[in-house]
Amino acid sequence: MKITFVLEWENAILSELDRTSELLTQIHLQSNTQQQAQFELLILHNSEQVSEEFISDFLRNVLDEKNLPEMEETKVLDVKDAHYFQLKNEGVRHAKGETVIILDSDIIPQAGWLEALLNAHQKYPEAIIAGATHIDYSDFIGKCFSLAWFFPAPSDRSDMESANLIFSNNFICKKQLLIDNPYPKMAEGITRGADTLLWKELERKGVKLFICHQAKASHPAPNGWEHFFNRALAEGRDDYLRLFEKDFRVDHPAFRFFKIYLLRSKNTIVRIWKNRAKVNLSLWQVPFATITMLTYYLFYLIGGVITKATPRYAKVSWQI
Repeated sequence: MKITFVLEWENAILSELDRTSELLTQIHLQSNTQQQAQFELLILHNSEQVSEEFISDFLRNVLDEKNLPEMEETKVLDVKDAHYFQLKNEGVRHAKGETVIILDSDIIPQAGWLEALLNAHQKYPEAIIAGATHIDYSDFIGKCFSLAWFFPAPSDRSDMESANLIFSNNFICKKQLLIDNPYPKMAEGITRGADTLLWKELERKGVKLFICHQAKASHPAPNGWEHFFNRALAEGRDDYLRLFEKDFRVDHPAFRFFKIYLLRSKNTIVRIWKNRAKVNLSLWQVPFATITMLTYYLFYLIGGVITKATPRYAKVSWQI
């Protein structure tokens, strides 16, 4: 069996490259223990953001520094003018493996991640199996987002769970499934959310989605205050515009968006208080974490309001 890792490089630009280094380390270490499969690594990038030479040198330095064996095949492919979901689509199209593992360039798999994904895929070959990704809570801002963002809080679960929605940062499936059902093109200006549309379409076709809680990985919180505010504004814009998509259309999108904002603000307060021990958030830090995330969602609301008022401006701003 041949398996292709499809790795977009856009998130590596937004995050810390130390995380990408550790991701590449884990890919090579864990794949080297799976003798029953051959592995290929495809790295997709946009040369207007980062050069092929930089990525190739970075990979070479990681392998040399960690004394890691090279993968059987590794390619760095330039997809001009492409971003997150388009990079993933192109990676699938160029993959040689009959099975693909779709990854973001800023997640860090934990021990046993690859074996757990492969075992789950063997059990459910026609399904899409996502790993369990949580926010890295090694610092204060990570603790805040781990408790109050759209990612689930970290858990000790190791079972399989049926799901309606999964993340695009960490999953395995047959290549042909994504060839036949690529990430759809989003409305102008939206940078995230194509996967929610794809999962709805696959659900209609009878494709099952699972989360394998044994295949754990961490994802970073927004990196720095500029990314914090840009991400909040972009998320608000994307969520507001998504209410005009066929699968999510509502009669009063502005009212619906405001209700989503209120719900997220309420959940922020509840989840931080209820789950603080899961990320070792001290009691004295609770009010500061709450203020941090309520500020995030205030800018989320502002992003939606600006989109309603001046959609042309919002569509070219806050690219993430």
